[in-house]
Amino acid sequence: MIEIHNTLDVESLRRLDGLRGASLRRIFGVNLDVRLMSEDVSLETDKATVTLWGEVDGLGDWEGFDGQYAVLHIDDGVPDIYTANDLLAGRALDENSFFFHAGDRIQDISIVREHVRKDVSGETEWEYTTDSAVVLDLSGGVLAISKTALDAEMLAITFADSWEQLTIPPAGAFWFHWNEMGTEFARSRELISLDDLI
Repeated sequence: MIEIHNTLDVESLRRLDGLRGASLRRIFGVNLDVRLMSEDVSLETDKATVTLWGEVDGLGDWEGFDGQYAVLHIDDGVPDIYTANDLLAGRALDENSFFFHAGDRIQDISIVREHVRKDVSGETEWEYTTDSAVVLDLSGGVLAISKTALDAEMLAITFADSWEQLTIPPAGAFWFHWNEMGTEFARSRELISLDDLI
């Protein structure tokens, strides 16, 4: 059986951990729109700014054909496009910024980890594990930044007043449209505290 792990690295997890106790100021992105979707999402706090961004990678062609897999990255600061272009930096303050839960403290952080398994004629061929969302427990609610698909770079922002009300849609993927006799895909997800990962 092939096992593929596409999860956040320790440096990314530490960047997130640095936001604990910080006060959220705003959320912005290069193409962030009213649907709260973008290829990048920046979280500005009173302590630091971090940017979550997605990209598509072949991950070594482990399925035997050219696949695309969404990889989540977390960097310090804002994307290079803002610092390189003052016009875009100005736009970030206007139409690309959202102030939901501004002033709320980030109390805790968790990761949503998804597992997809391919079984062919009852035998497991591969298992794919990926981090699909970052969830912030805020003093006034919950915020999630999640992949919209396991095979695309787009990220989505979801808010709720409580954990019980938070819904993170399962990330779609081409596997779940596969229609081949004897092939089945199983999927599961878990919420993991950042404390358990670093």
